[in-house]
Amino acid sequence: MRFHVVGVGGIGSLVAHHLRRATSTAHSIVLLYTKTKHANHGPDGLHVQSFGSVVPASGFERETFTANDDPIESLFVTTRANATLHALRELAPRLNANSTVVLVHNGLAVYDRVVEELFPNSIRRPHFIFASTTHVSSFRTAGQLNGDPYKVILPGQGTFEFGIVPDPFGRNFEAGFTDATHSSSEDDSRLSYLANPQEESYQRYRSLRNTVAALMMTDTLSVRWKPMEHLQLVLRQDLAVNSAIQPLTALLNCRTADIFDAPSSMRIASRICEEASAVFGAQIREQTKAWIHAGYGQIGSALGIARLSPALEAEALVKNCVRTSRNSKAALSNMLDSVRRGRATEIEFLNGYMVKLGKVYGVPTPTIETMYDLVEMRTRVPVDLIS
Repeated sequence: MRFHVVGVGGIGSLVAHHLRRATSTAHSIVLLYTKTKHANHGPDGLHVQSFGSVVPASGFERETFTANDDPIESLFVTTRANATLHALRELAPRLNANSTVVLVHNGLAVYDRVVEELFPNSIRRPHFIFASTTHVSSFRTAGQLNGDPYKVILPGQGTFEFGIVPDPFGRNFEAGFTDATHSSSEDDSRLSYLANPQEESYQRYRSLRNTVAALMMTDTLSVRWKPMEHLQLVLRQDLAVNSAIQPLTALLNCRTADIFDAPSSMRIASRICEEASAVFGAQIREQTKAWIHAGYGQIGSALGIARLSPALEAEALVKNCVRTSRNSKAALSNMLDSVRRGRATEIEFLNGYMVKLGKVYGVPTPTIETMYDLVEMRTRVPVDLIS
């Protein structure tokens, strides 16, 4: 089995490091790069420093996106949202219905675009896994750790949760969660619901099973396999929080931890969260209606699904924004980093996606849209060059 990782930054390298340590050398961990010079001179090993101890991992392979046309079995995508579509477009010829793609960042908006533009045919579409992580990591350049030649990742504490997108052929990937004969902690038994070597369809689901198995072996990442309903909740929370925090930090040119020092920023975040909550509520109601119309259930049994989770209420989303800000310490947001470097931001996959959902479900999003416009202006108007 070959596991490819694209987006070899802090999180991507952290994932690659733990995959290498969790799997035998019979399985390859391949770091993907866009440029040949980076692939030629990338690290042969990655060291993770945590709580004063350093854990090494070595034996990585490196290649460019177009180094060959060999099919990719398992692909972990940890790039920023605006780079993910480009990466998957380049790699699409190497992906097929037997492949598995793990989206680690902003999965909702990215997945919609990927499906629409690259894999519209559900029968030929790879398996997709949504992942959300609270790990925070960064690089130390070579030589800063006792002269070690490899890059060193500095992770903070966190979790790594994932869920599997439902199968177009109807296979129930989550049957192990409800099977009373097995504990939810019995990972081996749950894996059997993904693929069974005795079945004719095994090759179709083999990479999915092996990807999940590899993830579950990375104990130190605090990996948790969750039902897709839970992951959708988490990703919606992330979307709302990032639609507030990311633009505010980019516009104010400040650390994430500092944005809520002023009451005005709290008022803006509150309005963003109110609009986001309204959008999520409308989306959930419409999706439930479609579910009922398709004959999957009666209205009575679907009432619970149609209700907006308390975690997606505006007040809860605001508290999540504040908590995220306080926990960030001295970190800079991705969007501020992109603005400072003159690069494209993720605004299209955050506020832009929320605005699109609002229009689809008839919910006004004036504050979210204004933040989108302001960030677009901020990236196009060279205000930092004014003397």
